[in-house]
Amino acid sequence: LAGLHQRMEWEDIIAAGHPDFSKILDPSLTRIFDDRALRAALQPIFTTEVRRTEWQLVLEDGSEVEMALDLGKLIAGDSQEPISEVELELKRGQAAGLFELALALQGDIPLWIENVSKAQRGYAHYLPQPPSVVKAGKVHLQADMPPGKAFRTIAWQCLGQLQGNQDVVLQGVDNEGVHQMRVALRRLRSAMGVFRPVLGKKNSAQILQEIAWVTELLGQARDLDVFLGETMPDVLAALPEHAGLVQLQQKAQLARKKSYAQLCTALESQRYQRLLLTLGAWLENTQRRSHSPTAGQLPEMAAAMLEKRHRQLVRHGNRLHKMAAEERHAARIAAKKLRYAAEFFASLYPKHKTTPYIRQLSQLQEVLGILNDIAVTEQLVRQLLGKRPPQALKEALPVFLGWNASHAECRLPDMKDTWHAFARAKPFWKRGPARK
Repeated sequence: LAGLHQRMEWEDIIAAGHPDFSKILDPSLTRIFDDRALRAALQPIFTTEVRRTEWQLVLEDGSEVEMALDLGKLIAGDSQEPISEVELELKRGQAAGLFELALALQGDIPLWIENVSKAQRGYAHYLPQPPSVVKAGKVHLQADMPPGKAFRTIAWQCLGQLQGNQDVVLQGVDNEGVHQMRVALRRLRSAMGVFRPVLGKKNSAQILQEIAWVTELLGQARDLDVFLGETMPDVLAALPEHAGLVQLQQKAQLARKKSYAQLCTALESQRYQRLLLTLGAWLENTQRRSHSPTAGQLPEMAAAMLEKRHRQLVRHGNRLHKMAAEERHAARIAAKKLRYAAEFFASLYPKHKTTPYIRQLSQLQEVLGILNDIAVTEQLVRQLLGKRPPQALKEALPVFLGWNASHAECRLPDMKDTWHAFARAKPFWKRGPARK
């Protein structure tokens, strides 16, 4: 099944198996392809041999969809790979029907969403490149944008980040892919909370439950990545000959391998494919369900939400450096929610006003995150040790308890300083009207 994308396509029928330059009508392109040396240098890199069957469908709401079944193969030099794709293309009407149709098909036929086109797959044979990590981009909203449309803009970007890192995880290219998939789902869940007043409740509970399922698997893998990549090297550097620590590292490596296997199985499952399609259908229906906006509704909503989340974080205030780990975790969640909301709505305000606040908030979140990683370490070590660990492993626990205590103690002054720096940052939504 073709991915959740909108692509520009230029295609035409040609008489022979070589380029027909007379079909190129765009002046900016004709100037390029008028070069005879360039024309002569063009060589085929790959070939697709496909038998296509098409159906022109009219859905219940009147939307017109072209459904195409492509069966064949992609040939690149001595390499071949099969092509077995269903492509749904909206010709007229509402895009929600595409996802609902895909969900109906998936109910009878196992389908996997394909994130790359045939052309991308073909070029990959010529110039193989590993998938790269995709981070969250800037959200571009406008003050007169209906809230439902603003939510869809944010949510589709989150889905793009989620899908963009999927192959990074499945191919084991970079552990950062797990973190970025987790961030994408957290941002999506946060956006659903921000825009709850204008969203319908249909399917949202089920969607949140499925998001939690994937997030938990990503979180387990991420915690082990941090433990093995950041925590364990520091401890082993101090006590390289400690037998219990060496065994603990080995147990953590096995646990991470198992965790990644479970995660990859989930990402390739029909349950995960159904979640993506359900999200697509839900998002495309969001604009219909949201209330008709009044002028200035989005800026007013943004200011009210930012003020609410700012106050939630401020309540933790000057006690942050004295809190127990559980309380600090709640403060970290509040900081994270505020940062996501600030980033969602930042484009409604001048950059020179949003940047200082978000920068201080990000630094606060980073310190809270480090302290949270320290707390998670103790829980993770206890899980890895099990109920009846051998003596060498049992001796590793007090080492980590001591390391946690000293490491946290060293970080607490940073926590206090960072909080005061954030407290001095002026909330940008209070400094005048949003821009259009």
